[in-house]
Amino acid sequence: MRPEAEELFALDEELRAEGQGVLTDSGIGAIIGEYGFTPVGSQVLRTMTWRDLDFERPESPPDWDGHWELGRRLAMTGWPVRMVCTNNHRAAFGIRSLYWGLRIADPARPGPIDVYDTNIWKIDLHSLAPEDVEAGVRRTEQWLSEMTEERRAAIIAIKHALRQSGEYHTTATSIHVYQAVLEHGVTAVEGFRRWWDENVRPARA
Repeated sequence: MRPEAEELFALDEELRAEGQGVLTDSGIGAIIGEYGFTPVGSQVLRTMTWRDLDFERPESPPDWDGHWELGRRLAMTGWPVRMVCTNNHRAAFGIRSLYWGLRIADPARPGPIDVYDTNIWKIDLHSLAPEDVEAGVRRTEQWLSEMTEERRAAIIAIKHALRQSGEYHTTATSIHVYQAVLEHGVTAVEGFRRWWDENVRPARA
């Protein structure tokens, strides 16, 4: 186990606890639970390195009116500072979904608030076709079955390094990190960069 493993695990635990507190205090957790959203990604895999929560729910067919009503209810909590809506069934981006992207902060916090401040939370909500939700569940179950504490420490360390260097989402995403570590045996950030250059970059060219 790498020397900084306990520090990395503590970072994940603190962020997950803080995120749950924000969901409870804001009332957003109750709303998205009512709408059938469940946590995915780093919350489930216990690999959090920044204030970002991801949720998905199955929905077929897409309910545009319901999507806007969800947004209205989220806005009425007073916590969203920024809300981004995307119809990814039409947009040439990512998975097929109706998407809300929130930046939230306690209304009692003095402003003005920088929506890209790393101290405020980002929440991503995807309403997806059921088969896409099921595919994600299967992938997460597979990754969990392959997860060890050593691999978890490697994932957190790589994600943290990518975020600090500004590479996250400009070149790599969390999914790339999970694939590299859990499916290809990568253990460190330099090895990840080599793996990305050899396997992901050519597909994007």
